[in-house]
Parts: sequence; structure tokens; C-alpha cells
Amino acid sequence: MHRDAALDFDPLARQLQQLAARRGWMMSARDCVDSTNERVRALVESADGGVPAPAVVVAAEQTAGVGRRGARWLSAPGDGLWFSLVVPAGPALPDAPPGLALAGRLVGVLQGQGVPATVKWPNDLYLNEGKLGGLMIERRRLGGEVCWLAGVGINWRQPGGPLDAAYRASAIGEAGDGWRGDSIALALALVEAAVTVMSRPADWPGEMARLSRRHYGFGKPVAVEHGNGARATGIAGMIRPDGDLEIAQADGRVIRAGTHDRVRVLVERAGTDSY
Repeated sequence: MHRDAALDFDPLARQLQQLAARRGWMMSARDCVDSTNERVRALVESADGGVPAPAVVVAAEQTAGVGRRGARWLSAPGDGLWFSLVVPAGPALPDAPPGLALAGRLVGVLQGQGVPATVKWPNDLYLNEGKLGGLMIERRRLGGEVCWLAGVGINWRQPGGPLDAAYRASAIGEAGDGWRGDSIALALALVEAAVTVMSRPADWPGEMARLSRRHYGFGKPVAVEHGNGARATGIAGMIRPDGDLEIAQADGRVIRAGTHDRVRVLVERAGTDSY
């Protein structure tokens, strides 16, 4: 992986501002922020008349980006696409999990532009056996309304520093010959797809149906650590419409892994690959 496979932020920011103006988004593009999640919260809270639909913050660099379970996410200039968005959520809870629906839509965009990414349960993006990107989804009250807040980080090139988490990173630049290489067009498509799918909960069950048996772990041996400390092994099966992962055990029983459980794929080479 060459370190010159950078995402050029300035032209991306200009085109995102134009896209936001056409779509009616509230938009902020910043060279450096602590966290795009924190900046989009502040953007929404500062708006008059409630939550604009939607609000987006994109940054060239994050100094305090955070991944799932509190892991530090390295977000240096040129290394990737770092953005957060807020859309109104409405009073009712959805039937399908937004994190998986969003991950499924982003993977669809990546695959459509020649990047053979997959979704790794519960909501990571994977490429070439490594973590390409991650998502953080919250449902919270902002600007007087209940909203969805989604943070997205996608590597364009390998992080330049050591990772806190025990996984191998991957990057868009490792996609091979299938990727057509238009970084700005791909980044724009990813941001627009994220805003679109998060604004349309009615689309989430369809995303889940497409993803059900087409995820990274499907058919692979896995180990499960449940939130209560119980452990099990088996073969990963479908992702259910409610977002739980089915795991078939050797005795024929099917168990489920949910939000508070950890699952890792067991690989033949030395070591393991963790969800």
C-alpha cells in the first residue's frame, strides 16, 4: 500500500458544499476538528428553528476520533474520509438497525465503483481481510428533536501511526485494478448515500435483506463472547432483520449474537480476526 494514495480534501470540500446547497443540507467542511461527531452536534445545536434536515460535517483531520467500544480512530489529513451527519429520527423506533443498513448502503456504493468491500457484523466495512471503515450510530435529542447521529470513517490509505485496536487496517488504495480511481466522485457518493439512507428508515429492511447472507463472516467459524460472559463457537449464518447474527453450533442449535456480544472470526493462519 503506497502512502501517496491520498484523498485530496480541498476539492472534496468544495464539491460537498455545492452538493449540500443543491440538497438543502446544513454543511460544514473543516481542516481539523477534535471529532466530527462533536462538531455536527454543535452545528445542530446552534441552528435556529430546530434541526435542519440534514446536517453534515466533514473534516480533513480528526484529533480525537473514536471507534466502536472506545477504540481510537486515526484520522490524519489525506488518509481518509471522516464525516458525521444528523437527521431527524421521528418518535418511533425502526424495525431494522440503522448501523447495518448504513453499512450495507455504503458497501453497495463501494462495490459499484469497483471496491470489493463487505460488511463485517455488527457494522464495520472490510476489504482484503482488513478493516476499511467503521460507523458510530446514536439516537439522541439535539436541537429539541430526536435525531440520528452517524459518524463514518473510511481509510483511503493505511494509517500512518500505530493502531490501538487489535485488527489489521485496509484502505481504498488496496482495492486493486477494479477500482476506477476517482477519489472525489467516490467520496461524494459515499456521503450522499449515507445522508440518503439515514433519512429513509423505510429503506432499512431492504438493506438488511440484501446484506443477510452476503456479509464477511457468513459461513465462517466464529467464537462468541456474550455480554454475560458465556462463550460459544459455531458457524456464522445470516444476519437477522433485527440485526442479530445467527450462529450454528456443532450440536445443531442456533444461537444469536446481539449488540452487547463480541464475535471473532477464527482463521487458519496464526492469530484471529476480531469483529
